[in-house]
Amino acid sequence: MARYGGDGVDLTELTLGPPGVNARKARRARKNGQPSSSSAMMQAFVKVSMDGTPYLRKVDVAAYDDYGELVEALNELFCCCSIGLMDGYGEWEHAVVYEDGDGDWMLVGDVPWEMFVSSCKRMRVMRSCEARGLSSNA
Repeated sequence: MARYGGDGVDLTELTLGPPGVNARKARRARKNGQPSSSSAMMQAFVKVSMDGTPYLRKVDVAAYDDYGELVEALNELFCCCSIGLMDGYGEWEHAVVYEDGDGDWMLVGDVPWEMFVSSCKRMRVMRSCEARGLSSNA
């Protein structure tokens, strides 16, 4: 079987993203027959669209620890500073909603973080005035 580089990656092996420390740890664990139990090794890539932009982005929601980090990353990703959570503590121009496993659109921040990471299928950054109808406290 063909090899790639000196780290023992088979060319037939599917690897997502650049091989980093976590990828090497996961590869070693698979080689040794150990299941990867670390949640940091879990990847949950979802597509993110923003109203008014003609492109989509992909984000690994499992790479973040909470909603604050995710919103900060989305602001950097879409080069704006008007994305926030609709938690009643600030007036944001844009709010983030997501589609869960049942196909329902919900506000980001309405469920515990772990549940969000496991159920999020895709996200959309939309105008806050449009997202008010999805709010659980509206």
